[in-house]
Amino acid sequence: MQTQTVCRVAISGASYGFDKLYDYDIPAQWAGQVQPGVRVIVPFGRGSHTREAMVVRMGCDPHAEYERKAIVQVLDTQPVLDSHLLRLAAHMCSTLFCTFYDCARSMLPAGLWFRKTEQYTLDVAEQQRAELAEDFAVLQLFTRRKRTISVKEMEKKLGTLPEADLKELCQNGILHPTSEFDRRVNDKTITMYGLGMPEDTAWELAERGKSPVRMEVVSVLAHEGQLSRNDLKYMTGASDGVLRAMVQKGLLQKWEEETFRLPERLELPEKQTYLLSPSQQEAYDHMEQLLLSQKPEAALLYGVTGSGKTAVYIRLIERTLQEGRSAIVLVPEIGLTPQFIRRFMAQFGDCTAVLHSALSIGERYDSWKRIRSGAARVIVGTRSAVFAPAQNLGLIVLDEEQDDAYKSENNPRYHARDIAKYRAMQENALVVFGSATPSVETYYGAEQGKYPMFTLRNRYAGAALPEVTIADMRGLTRQGYTSAVGPVLRQKMEQCFAQGKQCILFLNRRGAAKQVTCTACGWTPECPSCSVSMTYHSVNHRLMCHYCGHSTPLPQCCPVCGSTHLKTDGIGTQQLETELLELFPECRVLRMDADTTGTKGSHARLLEQFAQGEADILLGTQMVTKGLDFDNVSLVGIIDADQSLFAQDYRARERTFSLLTQVVGRAGRRDTRGQAVIQTYCPEHAVLLHAARQDYERFYETEIELRKALQCPPAAQIVVLTAAAEKERDVLEALVAVRERMESLMAGQFADFCYPILGPAPAAIVRVQNRYRYHLSIRCPEGRRRRELIGGILREFSANPRFRGVTLYADINPMHL
Repeated sequence: MQTQTVCRVAISGASYGFDKLYDYDIPAQWAGQVQPGVRVIVPFGRGSHTREAMVVRMGCDPHAEYERKAIVQVLDTQPVLDSHLLRLAAHMCSTLFCTFYDCARSMLPAGLWFRKTEQYTLDVAEQQRAELAEDFAVLQLFTRRKRTISVKEMEKKLGTLPEADLKELCQNGILHPTSEFDRRVNDKTITMYGLGMPEDTAWELAERGKSPVRMEVVSVLAHEGQLSRNDLKYMTGASDGVLRAMVQKGLLQKWEEETFRLPERLELPEKQTYLLSPSQQEAYDHMEQLLLSQKPEAALLYGVTGSGKTAVYIRLIERTLQEGRSAIVLVPEIGLTPQFIRRFMAQFGDCTAVLHSALSIGERYDSWKRIRSGAARVIVGTRSAVFAPAQNLGLIVLDEEQDDAYKSENNPRYHARDIAKYRAMQENALVVFGSATPSVETYYGAEQGKYPMFTLRNRYAGAALPEVTIADMRGLTRQGYTSAVGPVLRQKMEQCFAQGKQCILFLNRRGAAKQVTCTACGWTPECPSCSVSMTYHSVNHRLMCHYCGHSTPLPQCCPVCGSTHLKTDGIGTQQLETELLELFPECRVLRMDADTTGTKGSHARLLEQFAQGEADILLGTQMVTKGLDFDNVSLVGIIDADQSLFAQDYRARERTFSLLTQVVGRAGRRDTRGQAVIQTYCPEHAVLLHAARQDYERFYETEIELRKALQCPPAAQIVVLTAAAEKERDVLEALVAVRERMESLMAGQFADFCYPILGPAPAAIVRVQNRYRYHLSIRCPEGRRRRELIGGILREFSANPRFRGVTLYADINPMHL
């Protein structure tokens, strides 16, 4: 009986130090509606302020020593998280060092989030309010008719919120604080009409009124059965007034029917029957056995660019659907989804749902509902789609699994690869990691025998890998050659266009120039909020910070010495676009970067234009490096191959190799052998040579030895504790205290878990949005003792009033140190 009247909930907004399950009584009016996965409103804290909470389990903690409060309101009519996702949230909470509610919230579409509106209601008569208004300005906002005012409205009209006055007025019973919770997006419905009486009777009444429009409405509905309001008005010419009158007379019945906001439907190719090559068939046969084993399984599909990995995915999904199960396909970039969506929609029709951030909030919410109901069983999306509430999940595919985009840099800091593994373990599903350049961690796992690896060494249908030329850019400036497009690449582009082919150029820097410099005094404009120089954008002639978004006009002269001689260093996609139009005036250029893909549907439109031959050159950042498949592209050019090679990051070599290999693979996908040009100032560098040969195995051999020597993943895991605050001194003092506390614990209670602590060390960008960031790092294995140590440190820190202005969080194997 007790388990029916008490539940345990996770509170939203709780700090990590106070994050645990709290017991609440279930009032009689909510009996039967409260169940795990449902969100509720509860009073929390000494002031019993209302908070949103998630019901995690029924029953109570027999050792709890506090007096239970009761649930105020139930927000959901059915659970928004099932038992699998609730267990996943608990797993993420313990391993990623974040709160349970943060994990649960990350699994839900933004359309399901609730907004809290705080407001105050006047509890005294108008005369008493008028008498007190002289002493309390806030009471002047209330009137006889307007007795409830929101906090936002108070702040807008008064400038600042008079918290002391509000507290006093509430204590004296003059004002009463309340909170309202409303959803950001509601269910979309359409108005439907049908006959409200038998057809013969309806005809008789319509004829008696001698109204041709009414008779037409009855005739159409008698034939169609039911129609939406818009369709009925279009087919009959009836006005809203006519339909309203027919409903009042009982001729028609009217109701609201739920509908879904679907993403814009692209023109789909015809459904194909995929004939697999012998190597594809062999890989499929082995993975089919894993899929049908009804056990948690994983596999690495390692295939060169253009080897037909997507065809294998589609065959696996078809087999999954035959078994009555669902499949999730993840891609790293929004830019890859249009081509993927077209192929999967053509193959699986309305059974497909899409989840990515380029959709509107309503579209994502409706896609989520279709998935939860089981109407959509093939889910295609970016990182967060790994949380899709797929019914009877059987297959998860991570395409381009090596990509950094699968790692979240915001709380909770999860990696989609790890979430996919856990979901597969929970639901006896198969995870397939697909890539032409697998991450070192994934390849190492296959090498160690944790899961099988299947290899596609040749391109599909006998297509050849591109011929790669490494273009040495050294000394060209002294020869007077200042263009970003070197002579080798320029010659190849002229040959490409003469043959009627297309070209893709990759430059991983948006904007016009990396920075602006005064030639007289050396002044360089820096962001006032971040410790980085600002990038010049020629389109709007402004300097922009790519970290906080700060923007300012380009000055006409140096603010330090007054010189007008300002020069630009480096090159970005905007300036390169201008150069290309000057070099090849007859050619059409499409630029694809963050500046040109900010609007809805822009990715799909740009790619469709290029596919239709409306441009000769596709110039872009990382968006053009992976997953794109164009028949007419015969040349790929990498403008600055050295840009990421020498970054202060242990992943720099892997990231460079992967980018170069992937973008080179965009050329020559069909009958004609493609060509690629890598422009570099280090033509003998081993990483560039391996990428030019598309020789992943040789690259891996040297990289894994280096990782083992440096004790970096996968040889060891890195836990990074990052502190951030507005004052640099506060950050350093906090991290020194944390380090001393950890060393003390490792010398005593955690003597069995003793590893060196490095730092405090500055982050790669020390100051972002006026907050300084430093970190400690520990190379140590995953396990219970690590979770206990790091979790305990974070809870202690959260509860320590000495560091109230400092934020501390943990990140496991971050992509950037």
